[in-house]
Amino acid sequence: MTDESGPKGDPVPASDGHRAVFLSYASEDTEAAARISSSLRNAGIEVWFDQNELRGGAAWDSAIKKQIRTCALFVPIISANSRARVEGYFRFEWKLAVDRSHLMAAEKAFLLPVVIDATDEVDARVPEKFHEVQWTWLRGGENSPAFVAQVTRLLAFGGYMQPAGAAPALTSRPMAPAVPTPSVGRSPCSEQSIAVLPFVDMSQNKDQEYFSDGLTEELIGLLTRVPELRVPARTSCFYFKSKQATIADIARALNVAHVLEGSVRKAGNTIRIAVQLIRADTGFHLWSQTFDRTLDDIFKVQDEIAGSVVRSLCDALLSATLPARSAALNSESYQLYLRGHFHWNRRSPEEFRKAITFFQQAIAVDPDYALAFTGLANCYSLLPIYDRTSQATQTMPQARTAILRALAIDDNLAEAHASLGLILTLFDFEWLAAERQYQRAIELSPNSPVPHQWYGELLVNTGRFDAGLAQGRRAVDLDPLSQVANLALGIQLNSARRYTEAIEQLQKTLTLGRNFADTNYLLFEAYANKGLYQEAVAAYARQKQLDGEPATEVAALKEAFAKDSWPGFLQLRIRSLEAQEQPDCDEIAAFSARVGDLDRAFAWLEKSYAGRSARLTHLKVDARYDNLRADARFADMLRRVGLGS
Repeated sequence: MTDESGPKGDPVPASDGHRAVFLSYASEDTEAAARISSSLRNAGIEVWFDQNELRGGAAWDSAIKKQIRTCALFVPIISANSRARVEGYFRFEWKLAVDRSHLMAAEKAFLLPVVIDATDEVDARVPEKFHEVQWTWLRGGENSPAFVAQVTRLLAFGGYMQPAGAAPALTSRPMAPAVPTPSVGRSPCSEQSIAVLPFVDMSQNKDQEYFSDGLTEELIGLLTRVPELRVPARTSCFYFKSKQATIADIARALNVAHVLEGSVRKAGNTIRIAVQLIRADTGFHLWSQTFDRTLDDIFKVQDEIAGSVVRSLCDALLSATLPARSAALNSESYQLYLRGHFHWNRRSPEEFRKAITFFQQAIAVDPDYALAFTGLANCYSLLPIYDRTSQATQTMPQARTAILRALAIDDNLAEAHASLGLILTLFDFEWLAAERQYQRAIELSPNSPVPHQWYGELLVNTGRFDAGLAQGRRAVDLDPLSQVANLALGIQLNSARRYTEAIEQLQKTLTLGRNFADTNYLLFEAYANKGLYQEAVAAYARQKQLDGEPATEVAALKEAFAKDSWPGFLQLRIRSLEAQEQPDCDEIAAFSARVGDLDRAFAWLEKSYAGRSARLTHLKVDARYDNLRADARFADMLRRVGLGS
């Protein structure tokens, strides 16, 4: 609302401020601030941003203080200009806003920093409190429907979101709100829809989380098989675990009419499972029941719960029957499988290895447990992607052995067909065979997001962009809060050369999880492909900070860009990567291609091929390699990975 030179208008609000947004910015950023203000006002949001009259003095100063004390949301606009000013009236506004935020509950959203250029959060020169909340990047104050929707939601629901946590943010990624912004333009909520929230472990020792999580997942899986019923996938439902959010907010974020919640109390070989079905818009309990069973009956209990929920939803589903399950009949092997799946869902090299141990133990107890073999195959397939010390040439044969055994046991297991499709894609480059496996998985389980996601990636990578993006969006629709599904869609948009959409999608992914995978690296690629090199370097630096690279090396990257622009940054990074004990072959090849060093690029591409890098599956559409496409060596590489004639 003001700049460092003083007031620019009459700040006295026409309302009490309970739904008003206060903009604070440096004078050099007036145009960008005006664009943000216009976007919000066009959406019917009151913005305190008045430049009509010039008034100064104590009365004006008092009015500014009143606005900051009463506004609903405070939006500091951050840029190279604000960083350069060590003094300014906007800094006084920032201090007042921070002081007010200390009086608020941890889950109350009040500060919403907006960056309008490539300024890095680490170097932004802002109050420490700003680092504890979600940041938004709006280049030049450009209109962003996602940002407007976020502000609208926060104003509508009082701005309550996930607590920032005990520790301050140490990175420059946005924090994840407890109740994300609903997708713009999504389909209306169906009456025949339900979200299954993670069951709470009420056991005395609180040591049955794996069991309560597994029961929740099994129920989601069973309900997903009812064709008439829309059930958000596991990742989206588990997003709300241990977060402060109302049933209404959760239902709104997941676009469902009903919510199932419950608890598990386990003692020895006996369990008590309490379940209740809630209508989200009224909060009324439609049905509740308590099941007391022994562990020997756990499969029967799960079927009973799922059947009761279906019958309670609406008369239209009374005739619906649940398809036969594909689970072990042995209680001990099932609990070992649950432990393995618990670690698998944590998605890190260490957790994958723990999961492998439990899956192997489950198989030792029950050698005909198809799901355990599938879990084993998935761990081996994804290890090389998450852990650069793992070699696909070693893990993929193990994955193939496991998944073929799973399919020999149960050829109607959708998860196994999808897993085989992934192996055929990543390791064998057998695109047609992989496509058939994905199609079979979707036929068996049309509401499972993973086959749609993987099939979408295959379609995009083979140049069928519209069909691939439709599959990618279907995966996000089925699992709207999944970091994996949202990241995959961002990658697909980038591969389809829809860079603006890719950037927005990847920024959305960051709001779902600030430390997730290589999201900033993929954002770097999208920025670079669009020619936004300053933003690209900033995103790359954020990723390297998250990866634990020394601060001196991260600073050197920025200095190289400042001194020698984009080519200087690329050359420095190539030298640094080549000096590593285990260099990333794909990244060096891509950087070499970008600077036009064709021989070096092809030399590293050959090493990438020898190691069966998963990134080779993008080769046909990957913009990073555009400088190589006229070379005969590139056509030969495309042929070898099954993407050329």
